[in-house]
Amino acid sequence: MKYPLVVVIAAATLAGCATQKPTIPYQNYQRIAVQEVAANKCAELGYMDFQVAAAAKNFAAQDLNSWTYDPVVYRSVFATVAASAATNPPGKSQCDAFSVSVIQRNQQQQQAYQQQQLALQQQQQINQSMQTLQSTMPKTTYCNKIGWQTVCNTY
Repeated sequence: MKYPLVVVIAAATLAGCATQKPTIPYQNYQRIAVQEVAANKCAELGYMDFQVAAAAKNFAAQDLNSWTYDPVVYRSVFATVAASAATNPPGKSQCDAFSVSVIQRNQQQQQAYQQQQLALQQQQQINQSMQTLQSTMPKTTYCNKIGWQTVCNTY
């Protein structure tokens, strides 16, 4: 290989372009563990619908996976929060408030998804209109004879 330095620089540049998730702050470990434990406890106590609890656990997993985190630390924080919730379980009003926040977040995500789908449909319609316009536009063909060859271009 003639240019090893060029290959090394190109590889370093491409590796630098890859975006990495930020490292999770410790308080986010606690916040996410509290969400997951609350979903478990509230559903177990009958204060929360199981579907809402499942959505809450999915949101906790989404939140956790948006960071670079240490699974051992998370399990430790989760165990601590779960032990605390076992001795001091959440009340009905706390579970109701948590349920409302989960439902609101779910609705916001559904609205965002619907807006993305609408924008995608609009973009597809625009693309389709542009293709139709280009295919129905009048075309002009120019031909040039060079020696024995004839070269034609259509615009």
